[in-house]
Amino acid sequence: MSVSALIAAAALSSGAAADTTPCRAQENFVLVVHGGTARAGQVPEAKLVFMRKMLGRARNDLKRGAHGVDVVEDVVTQMEDSGLFNAGRAAIANQEGFVETDASIMDGQNLNAGSVASMRYVKNPITAARLVMDKTRHVMMVGDRGEAAVTKLGATVVSPDYFLSNTPKTDPEDHGTVGAAVLDRCGNLAAGTSTGGYGAKIPGRVGDSPNIGAGVYAKNSVMAGSATGHGEYFIRFTALRSVAARMEYGGQSLAEAAAAVIAEMDTAGEGRDGQGGIVTVDAQGNVAMPFTSDGMVRGMVSDDARPTVGVFEEMN
Repeated sequence: MSVSALIAAAALSSGAAADTTPCRAQENFVLVVHGGTARAGQVPEAKLVFMRKMLGRARNDLKRGAHGVDVVEDVVTQMEDSGLFNAGRAAIANQEGFVETDASIMDGQNLNAGSVASMRYVKNPITAARLVMDKTRHVMMVGDRGEAAVTKLGATVVSPDYFLSNTPKTDPEDHGTVGAAVLDRCGNLAAGTSTGGYGAKIPGRVGDSPNIGAGVYAKNSVMAGSATGHGEYFIRFTALRSVAARMEYGGQSLAEAAAAVIAEMDTAGEGRDGQGGIVTVDAQGNVAMPFTSDGMVRGMVSDDARPTVGVFEEMN
């Protein structure tokens, strides 16, 4: 669904009129995205090609004044639908062979947030999270009753055969979470994250992706970010809120704060357990995308820079 369609849908379905006025407060904007961690030697070319094209389209939307939260929902929806990432259609199955997806979204201008967890039939978990944010007084909806609630709110459901993976996997390092963080032309920050978890998870397990402050966070005048990696550590360290707190109360730059939190988790974890990465942008448009895993599929675009993507140290 396009950004303009998302705005129109919000206007029709919400109790209050949606703000559809293009942003023209400033010229600069930045969008950063990720498609999960990667092992050494893995260069997922199809993901990179897809992300580069997606970032190009998002750049055009942002130039026209699209609101950040709409752009986040749009690009994460595209990644969910692509069949290339461990989110949405290509979410991997749990130990018992069925898919459970999680997602979250946060609007930095008012700290509104929505999330869903353990969804079995929702086509686009990020849209379900947006519905929770926009149409309820709650933040998180989970399990079968939460799924019934977001379906009533308008989330599209699919049959189990929609998902490409319906057999269990046993590799706990198979992370392919997707996410985005944006500074739009209004100066507003927003972020979103979506995942299928990992193949060795026990049914009912929920990681960091739907947890506000762990797998996603956005606050105007500070930062916005999305995480990927071993969710248990991101939850324990409230990773993205910790980045924001270091900036707000510790006076650190985005780069300093992001690197410190990622390094702290890596030190605390055993083996690869504490590894992962984050994509972040601050209120001035600075970007930090540190990772301690071998690689992280990621990309960015801005008002004055065309899309760049990468997996390891280099981006081009």
